[in-house]
Amino acid sequence: MLLDDIRADPDLAPFLDTTCCERDVCVDFDPSISKEDYVIIKVDDYYNAKVPSPDTPKSPDCLIILRCKDESFHIFIAELKNVKSQSGKNIQRGKTREKFHTCLTDFMSNRFRNHFYNTAYKLKLQLILVAGKVSPGYIKNFKLDFLLTMRPLQFANKFYGIQLKNPNPIVLPC
Repeated sequence: MLLDDIRADPDLAPFLDTTCCERDVCVDFDPSISKEDYVIIKVDDYYNAKVPSPDTPKSPDCLIILRCKDESFHIFIAELKNVKSQSGKNIQRGKTREKFHTCLTDFMSNRFRNHFYNTAYKLKLQLILVAGKVSPGYIKNFKLDFLLTMRPLQFANKFYGIQLKNPNPIVLPC
């Protein structure tokens, strides 16, 4: 099974975590979801440990794999940004897109292809940018600007857009 394979992968094991948090911004889970039903891979930690150099690819904070009741899997790639003390201008669209692109094309499609291109698994994918606490009006305006300028990314012959989420979205059972 996918979760067991990832937990047993010696290249991934050091980068598995129980939370997806960065700078006080988190992706939270519905309490009804058992810890046995998901894994969290700290993708950014992986790249910073495996490819430490000025050329280290930009990468998202977390990759979350949730097992659904029908034995399919819902994958969340999450970039977390705390902008509560700033205007939010530090969310640079090009760099954010680059982080998701690295995860999809290098991490999932190249380095760990055996896990993510296995036809035995039915995968649903969601790319999320979780922005810290800012005013609702700002988030609304930023979200519109963000969505209008962000091109979808491709993985396994499908296209995915990045969704901007308010802080601490809850991963719900599927």
